[in-house]
Amino acid sequence: MKAIVLLSGGIDSATALYSTVRGGAEAHALTFDYELRQSPELAAAERIARAAGVSQSVVELPFYKSLPSSPSSSDEVLEDGDSGISSAYVPARNAVFFGIAAAYAEALGAGLIVSGHNGQDAGRFPDAGAAFLEAMNGALSLGMKGPAPEVKMPLKDMTKTAVVGEAIRLGVPLELTWSCYNNGKTRCGGCYGCTSRAGAFAALGMRDPLEVPA
Repeated sequence: MKAIVLLSGGIDSATALYSTVRGGAEAHALTFDYELRQSPELAAAERIARAAGVSQSVVELPFYKSLPSSPSSSDEVLEDGDSGISSAYVPARNAVFFGIAAAYAEALGAGLIVSGHNGQDAGRFPDAGAAFLEAMNGALSLGMKGPAPEVKMPLKDMTKTAVVGEAIRLGVPLELTWSCYNNGKTRCGGCYGCTSRAGAFAALGMRDPLEVPA
């Protein structure tokens, strides 16, 4: 089985990639460049793909960089607001990402598309829940010439803490990952990406390898 794995450079997507590879699938990593400034996540994704020994494609989505309502057009994303939807939400992101992934899947003969969304994402992103996943799979089955690839979220029932534990079990090089929503040279420590990562390592009683001096 060939699989297209969406790889952002964070812990969740890296874990999904390693889980896919360990499961015996031939994985191809797919990374999207859509933020205003060069994101440390892009470099992290390249390092992770290399460490996992898989091929990678980077797709540029310049229209997101000029979309007024998208966090990708802003220099800073810090804390979630009170709307119940993450401040890091990007309009229709997964509809776009999965559509492009489906094109790669058809071209490369892959029967699977893997996304690393965890169980806590569904409450923060409307395009990360079970209903959207089911609808997307239905749309792909109707809109493709050949057999449509199946979109899966293998971490959808796991908390962030559980994902970090799974990453450790799989041997994911966590020191190569990047979780901060802000595109600075160092992590901000205040965004949801930073705080959820810190909370997961703390809950496991472990030190984040990014905090260990080189």
